[in-house]
Amino acid sequence: MPDDRIVPAPWRLAGNGLIIVSRPESSDPSRHHFTQDELRPRALAGLSVTMFVDYWRSDAGPYRELLFIPCRFRVGGARRWSISRIFVSTPESVVGGRANWGIPKEIASFDVDGAAGQRQSVTVSRDDRLIAALEFEPVGPEIPVTTALLPSRLLCLAQYRDGQTFTFAPAARGRMRLARLLAADSDPQAFPVPGCGRLLGAFSVTSFQMQFPASRIVEGLP
Repeated sequence: MPDDRIVPAPWRLAGNGLIIVSRPESSDPSRHHFTQDELRPRALAGLSVTMFVDYWRSDAGPYRELLFIPCRFRVGGARRWSISRIFVSTPESVVGGRANWGIPKEIASFDVDGAAGQRQSVTVSRDDRLIAALEFEPVGPEIPVTTALLPSRLLCLAQYRDGQTFTFAPAARGRMRLARLLAADSDPQAFPVPGCGRLLGAFSVTSFQMQFPASRIVEGLP
């Protein structure tokens, strides 16, 4: 896609999704299978996050995504989250994500069965080969949530791409409830198994509003 088709930051988005938080086994190297060589020495012990998001509105049009964050990394003297693996459903999201935030997006097909806020199954594939599949069901009452109550340092991501470091802190608000992760599978050569290691919790987020601001971009990896 030519550069003139790239939708510049910031992006304003709305949608629904699932957040899976787990604690990988310290002896399991698989969570860093997709981590860049430059970032691996900077990895810190801690939580991993898998997210499925169905954006029904964004500046780049509606799209779906599945992403994996293995942990936080020491970047620029701070602890930053970093997405190591991510698939999205549209080319506009791929090129915009790479250009604006250095996010290593790749394209895939998404098959979603079930309505938002209810039991859903999600299958992600490419060239008729499974990347990942999961099934979940929201449970319990919804509560309002907002990132405005959290320090930006806890939300900041750092992505390293083409010799540059992109840092940015998304902001979001919506409604959240617990979810049961009923099934999860993946091709480990394509994507980590959602919730691998010790599953700490799964959360269904509905009707959220999000903004991805412009990145701060510096040369190298501080």
